[in-house]
Amino acid sequence: MMKVTVKLFAFLGERLGPAVEIDVPKSVTQAALKDAVLELDPALEATLANSRVAVDQEFVNEDVLQLSEASEVALIPPVSGG
Repeated sequence: MMKVTVKLFAFLGERLGPAVEIDVPKSVTQAALKDAVLELDPALEATLANSRVAVDQEFVNEDVLQLSEASEVALIPPVSGG
């Protein structure tokens, strides 16, 4: 296990702050990453289910992520504007 910092945006950032530190293995699924954040605030389940994961400033489509402690991880929920 290693600690990674996950940057949070929009509603997620409002609820938990701009970033959280979580423990994950080097090889982690997107679902497990979201579940680790969900443990901090179970009310975020619907938002996290629809959030995109970005690693090193690029959205990822792979289910399994290969991370290091230096990886920049972000969770970006759906946003709307007008």
